[in-house]
Amino acid sequence: MGIDYYGVLQIKRNSSDLDIKKAYRNLALGFNKVKSGAIFSLIAEAYEVLVNPKTRAIFDQYGEEGLKRGVPGPNEFLHAYRFHGDPMKTYSDFFGTTSPFADLLDYYQNPREIYDLPLEGRGFRVKQPAIYHNLYLTLHEIFFGGVKKMKIQRLEYTSPDQSKTKVREKILSIPIKPGIPAGTEIVMPEEGDQNPTQLSADVIFVVHDRPHEHFMRETNDLVTQAQISLQESLLGTMITVCTIDHRTIRVPITDIVHPGYEKVVPGEGMPIVDEPGERGDLIIRFNVQFPPYLPKSSKAMLEKAFYLAKVAGGRDQHELINKMILADKIMRVCPDEQLPPF
Repeated sequence: MGIDYYGVLQIKRNSSDLDIKKAYRNLALGFNKVKSGAIFSLIAEAYEVLVNPKTRAIFDQYGEEGLKRGVPGPNEFLHAYRFHGDPMKTYSDFFGTTSPFADLLDYYQNPREIYDLPLEGRGFRVKQPAIYHNLYLTLHEIFFGGVKKMKIQRLEYTSPDQSKTKVREKILSIPIKPGIPAGTEIVMPEEGDQNPTQLSADVIFVVHDRPHEHFMRETNDLVTQAQISLQESLLGTMITVCTIDHRTIRVPITDIVHPGYEKVVPGEGMPIVDEPGERGDLIIRFNVQFPPYLPKSSKAMLEKAFYLAKVAGGRDQHELINKMILADKIMRVCPDEQLPPF
């Protein structure tokens, strides 16, 4: 009959992995003075067999003889187990050292200095991690600046000795500089929960732009879209813009509006934080609406106008087109509406 490894470790056959480790630890410490003895080696062998699920399963089914002889498995032959013969290796792997008391002895002989202790252990109050909140501002709030009121809830002291706290609401006044960039972090120092063992955390608000009906901010510039017809894109037009600060401006478009064309109106954008009194630009981008249908006569007139513009080398192209369309309109006047001859 082979060795009963469970009996060696003095545990039951249904013991858990933790039970096996506890048993080995107690026995290894008890026999640590005879580390080279046969009993110490047998304890190490029993532990290594039972702590490994594969070798333990083979031992449970075939005993020590089957474990050390090898047995057929479901897919291949399971080779024989052989103990490596070095109980100190098992001991060292388990305890991390050849002496489980080494760390205690080292601490006793070389105690740590007081400055190695954590700050809390030396009476210092460590600050709590910062608390972040998103602060969404309209473009009007960003343009004019001011003070934004925000309500928060936090723990506050309710006793003079600062031993008790209660959840209370607090209104924070957040300063908004005109033109404050998106992504700016506004720090409200130590407005977090009050705690007798820690310093209150900073509350940090991160600025974000709220979507606007007509404008979008790009750094210090304001961008808007304008809808114009094909005729206006070729012959020019006047764009009316209601600005972010409630003024109405009229922007003449005299250039041909081509794909990618932008009209820049200097100084009508957002205030620049680091340059008081200065502002970014207003950028107008265009969406040209093409007519769904053109009669042949109109196409012929446009074709002739483009031909003349090409012959002229592209100079005064919009004026030529304008003259051709105007002439076409004159020729289409009803005879009854024509002025009588002099």
